[in-house]
Amino acid sequence: MGVRLTELASELDRNGWLTSCSGDADVVDVHLDSRAVTAGSLFCCLEGENHDGHDFADEAVRRGAVALLVTRALERTTVPVVMVDAAAARRAVAVVAASVHGHPSREIPVVGITGTNGKTTTAAMLAAICTEAGLDPEVFGTLSGARTTAESTELQRAMRRAVDAGRRVIIMEVTSHALALDRVYGIVFRTATFTNLGHDHLDFHGTVRRSRRARG
Repeated sequence: MGVRLTELASELDRNGWLTSCSGDADVVDVHLDSRAVTAGSLFCCLEGENHDGHDFADEAVRRGAVALLVTRALERTTVPVVMVDAAAARRAVAVVAASVHGHPSREIPVVGITGTNGKTTTAAMLAAICTEAGLDPEVFGTLSGARTTAESTELQRAMRRAVDAGRRVIIMEVTSHALALDRVYGIVFRTATFTNLGHDHLDFHGTVRRSRRARG
């Protein structure tokens, strides 16, 4: 079961992020990495520090993408295209990923843990408490993936799998990078825990004040 591209475009339009939508398609998954695209996917073309997703649009279509989300016009394409405001691109990706996967964070409690240090330990302790209480938790964090907090597309897919597998609570380590880059945008957190604020990652945030601001 998928979501129509026009429905996703309407949701983006309600947020004020939509620039245009050139057609319709049935979207069953959302990807940022063209190498991971499968049939029925929406491929989102984001501009990063080292790569521009727009350069991989053709590859994504060859792999089965049925639509593209872009921030600038492409020279040519054979699939429908949704264009969004570049300033809101990451939030747009997070919102469409949540929609395509049925908003899993609305179905079970999600606990977010952020802070400079102690996220993994706190998550492990909370998971142990939940297990003892029979809540069958799923933990997303340092020990479960390449990134402590995955991209929004990966997070929403993983949360859907956790919900479908019968997990009763999700415990998530949330980095300041993830907050600043909107990876967890659109996730409904039942509660959040803040461990501490240190001087790590200032190469990314610039100042401690910005690091604190990223954590809300």
